[in-house]
Amino acid sequence: MEPSHRLAKPAADPLTSLLGHLLDDILTLLDVRDAVRTSALSRAWRRRWESLPALSLSFLDRPGTPPEAVDSVLVRYAGRISRFSFHLDARSARRIDDWLLAFSRRGGVESICLRSSLGSSGYFSLHSCIFSCVHLEFLELHNGKIPPLPEGFVGFPVLKELKLVRVTLPTNGEACVIAGPNLHSLEIISLYEDDYDWEFGELPCLEDATINLESYAYELDFEEFLAGVAQVRKLTIYICYKPFFVGNLLDTLEYTFVNLRSLFLHTHFRETHSILSTLCLIRSAPNLEELEIEIEGNQNQQQGIEANAEFQNTEWTNDLCANLQVVKMHGIGCLSNEMCFIELVLSKATVLRTMSIILSDRSSKSIENALSELNTYRKASPHAQVFFKGRVLSPIFH
Repeated sequence: MEPSHRLAKPAADPLTSLLGHLLDDILTLLDVRDAVRTSALSRAWRRRWESLPALSLSFLDRPGTPPEAVDSVLVRYAGRISRFSFHLDARSARRIDDWLLAFSRRGGVESICLRSSLGSSGYFSLHSCIFSCVHLEFLELHNGKIPPLPEGFVGFPVLKELKLVRVTLPTNGEACVIAGPNLHSLEIISLYEDDYDWEFGELPCLEDATINLESYAYELDFEEFLAGVAQVRKLTIYICYKPFFVGNLLDTLEYTFVNLRSLFLHTHFRETHSILSTLCLIRSAPNLEELEIEIEGNQNQQQGIEANAEFQNTEWTNDLCANLQVVKMHGIGCLSNEMCFIELVLSKATVLRTMSIILSDRSSKSIENALSELNTYRKASPHAQVFFKGRVLSPIFH
């Protein structure tokens, strides 16, 4: 006599039906915490992550992670670490050398991101084995000390993205030359107290650069320095520092940014050097389509000069902003120099589509007075729309 019902068979695991290499590919894309969690799926998955061909170790979003978290993974997993990111503190900073050595011996690490919470003056030191990671495609360092380059080092041949934030170099009197045949994105942020020089070599594929070098205002020939990134399509640059030497004023360039389509400036309009630098960069980018300006500093500070429309117009050429379509300005204090610049752009940019203006909390004009003045400005482009932010960004005239 057969039972009236049969026990249902457990549902088949759809993942186990995949080919082994497909499962490995899926797990390899996971962060280590998610990869380890797959151990709870079934007995067959219990140790699967330990035999993956590569593993990603990411602890960047958890400052204060104990170094034992990395050590325990490396004890159980003998394969290649493809990506590693960590937010270092005093304890983990003492372990970074051992970790980099382990990664280099296993070969093929493609991405390294190290940030530090050691304080404003705290730097972690890198081991020279970092230079053996020739498969690196992404490297990001914050508050780190780079060791002396080994003899015969030819760089990272496949590196695509490089970010160096307050990174100190070997004190051997030599400048740091950044070059790479495949580098697409570059970010350098340093302070004068870091006290070193940067130079650019061959960067044939560079498209996006962010430059914030306070030290240029004191020691570097910034015009020559910028020539190394003149081929980029997108440039973010800080030009709000006051040069110590008059020769460092950025008022003319012997080259043009012919590929530049997007320019993001951190600047202000209170001093001659920043106004001239702003106009110089715009003038040197004939194909510029998008301009974004973040006003730096305290808006209560007084203007050092009165750069009226006549002064700024003398720096303008007929073809300036011929392709400019989008302008965004943040932190406007409605100082006369700023308003003259806005008026000049509106009166010259013939294909402008939108201009967005966001006031500073410390604006010298009320919202009503700023709006009233903006409405008097002539527009060269019949299609231009101006958006103004009081509490919300809204159109003020078309």
